[in-house]
Amino acid sequence: MSALDPDVFRQAMRRTASGVTVVTTDGDEGPLGVTVSSLCSLSLEPPSILFCLHRESRLLPIVKANGVFAANILADGQQRVADSFAGLIPELREDRFAAGHWSTLVTGSALLDGALCAFDCKLASIFEFGSHSIIAGEVLAAEMRGDKPLIYSGGDYRQLETA
Repeated sequence: MSALDPDVFRQAMRRTASGVTVVTTDGDEGPLGVTVSSLCSLSLEPPSILFCLHRESRLLPIVKANGVFAANILADGQQRVADSFAGLIPELREDRFAAGHWSTLVTGSALLDGALCAFDCKLASIFEFGSHSIIAGEVLAAEMRGDKPLIYSGGDYRQLETA
């Protein structure tokens, strides 16, 4: 069986739509965050979520060391926060958190004010697959704050429309 051409796979995945999430962590290793598009629920018992990070991500060893993280699902209009944590705004590369206003709940990880929703988690497990690590977290607290999700598809942000 032949392997799928990576460019074909990449182009096909660009056609899908996903929510935009900023994952943050804070602890002895300090605060850090990154934009991801691969967050989903994992289990109701215990309440848990998962997201994926490239194995070379700066965030991965910090999440491991801190043992906690928050997943902020961005609301429509929070593109600047997404771009900041993706490293796309040069003047914010040294302080990506300056793109928003933040608070904390249980773990001390940063929760974005006005995010669609946020999950405050303790690290449960990390699985390795291919070039990425799959990070599972047990949700200790959650908040719902925003109204409409920020959507990413085709290399650009989109708005959710009513059918």
